[in-house]
Amino acid sequence: MAISFETEEAYTVLLPETEPQLVDPVKAREAIERDRNIRRSHLFPLFDATARFACSLLIAPQGCGAFELPRSPWIISIGDDMHFAWGPKAFPAESLDAAIRAADHGVMITSGPDPFPYRVAATVAVRDRKNALLIETLPHQQEAWRRRIELVRGADEFTRELPITYCMPFPETKGAA
Repeated sequence: MAISFETEEAYTVLLPETEPQLVDPVKAREAIERDRNIRRSHLFPLFDATARFACSLLIAPQGCGAFELPRSPWIISIGDDMHFAWGPKAFPAESLDAAIRAADHGVMITSGPDPFPYRVAATVAVRDRKNALLIETLPHQQEAWRRRIELVRGADEFTRELPITYCMPFPETKGAA
């Protein structure tokens, strides 16, 4: 079942159906050993957490079907940064909300493939043995994602607020500093 939704400009968006991918630890380990370029990739910490530290890694691209939460500790990578970023509405609501509720830490990336935020997500899963929700999106959708998390978790900082590490692009400056 493909996901369709209305944009603010009253256009209907129909996303092609994709499947969420649960990364197999044996295949991740073999790929790391076979291809040295994986170690240079910004995604290496996620694959390493899966291959060597018994963490589940689920990759959920835009338009994916419903998914079950993997075995804990997990890293769920929400890929809202394909050609366009549509925000939370590009994902199955029930699955997305379950992941937001079960996450112990969030990482929101709007800056591109900087390795640091991927290391944060892997550290939460590997060292702390907690669930990490990694959201890759574009800057114009950051607020929509924050609002969705607050809607699902609540905004009470002492009870249910999800700690989030943000990785944002540097603001553009004009002239000399």
